[in-house]
Amino acid sequence: MPTDSTAAPGVTELTDAIYQNIARNISEGSCVLFLGPTAITSKQPDGNFKPLAELCANHLAKDLGLSKEEENSLYHVASTLRIRAKRSDTMLISDVQDFYNKAEREAQLHPMLEQLADMPFKIIINTTPDDFFARYYATAVRDYRFDFYNFRKPTSDPLYTFGDDAAPLIYNLFGFFKKSESLVLTYSDQLNYVNKITGAQHERLPDSLLAAFTVPRFYLFMGFDFDDWSLRVLFDALFKNARNSIQPFAYPLKGKPEADPYAKVFFQGEFRMEFPKVDMETFVGKLQEYLNKLDGHASSDSSTVLAEALVLHNEAKDDVECQALLSHLKPLKIRTLTLRDAVGQGDVQAWIRKTLDSVQIVLPLVSADFFDSSNPALPLLEEIVQRNDPRKRFLVMPILLKNFAIDATPLGKLRTIRPPNGEPVFGNGQENKHLADIAEKLKIYIENLT
Repeated sequence: MPTDSTAAPGVTELTDAIYQNIARNISEGSCVLFLGPTAITSKQPDGNFKPLAELCANHLAKDLGLSKEEENSLYHVASTLRIRAKRSDTMLISDVQDFYNKAEREAQLHPMLEQLADMPFKIIINTTPDDFFARYYATAVRDYRFDFYNFRKPTSDPLYTFGDDAAPLIYNLFGFFKKSESLVLTYSDQLNYVNKITGAQHERLPDSLLAAFTVPRFYLFMGFDFDDWSLRVLFDALFKNARNSIQPFAYPLKGKPEADPYAKVFFQGEFRMEFPKVDMETFVGKLQEYLNKLDGHASSDSSTVLAEALVLHNEAKDDVECQALLSHLKPLKIRTLTLRDAVGQGDVQAWIRKTLDSVQIVLPLVSADFFDSSNPALPLLEEIVQRNDPRKRFLVMPILLKNFAIDATPLGKLRTIRPPNGEPVFGNGQENKHLADIAEKLKIYIENLT
């Protein structure tokens, strides 16, 4: 939880201490991530990455004869189309939806976004009309909440909570492209939006969200244009009662200009914003190193790690499901090993036998592919089953990943199979429930090891 400011106003360099402080606050769930209009980028044919919002504006701006700078502003392009009577509001919305529907299928997003999604943020505020950042949580089968503000039809406060057990919230400030009336596309929409968020209480942004900003936190602003006039109004609405509780840092997209001196002075003076001289991509890469160091310190602390587990699975066919399980096990005081750790260790079966002597848990991830003849653990399966004795610090917990007749295998003899009712973890839409139940069972077992 941040207390004292870690840098003087207008800081131009990020020291090791600041990186460590930011990383620690992220790991403690005390850091909010804001994704600006240029944060969500897509790979282009030349190998460079360009913001999706700008690509959408470029797509709509064809034949308008605008300057390059004008063509990159979706507000400007959409407003120009309306002024010249080339597109109606309905047609504009349809054009934007078509663009994002295509991008949903085809866009290759910057790998940096996946790095950010793997960091334990509790609150992620997005300013583009897509849900592409949320997809990283969905593909990793991680719990999350996605919601958006609809300025034309504000709803009652969903009463968000952000406790330790609450899933991360990804919140779109400017609507969602699949909900047409929520989109903020033109300058006129922008003005109406500002009037709503600063107007009547029942039409403003949810109080439960704004209340979260009154708790002292760090804030990372990625890919924002601080010269945009509306950002000043937005910040005032978001942090009206929280200016003394925030420690914000701003990072531009690589290749984008820094905020001008007037914008810097305003945001430094009003919101204590820091503008380090480092781009978003470089910052995220280095921040990941500091988070890894924190994780490394935790895993090397014998008082923290209470158990080691060997995970056996078909790495070619079941790795996505394995990673989903491992993401649920991250909060546990457990160190996991897989067959990847056997690379360079000589004979794989000999490595498995040696590892069985040191771990307390074995997790065979069962599917038809697990029993492929190439699985080096198969000849040891009977031995692994016979070793199972949870009361003597050796638990074998087969996890039925996919539909398969596990009873016909040596693992079917065990009463420690999860899920216990023979329903596979994946395939019935109950993945999160099953993975959470497995993690809870292991948590209880680990905490009772003596």
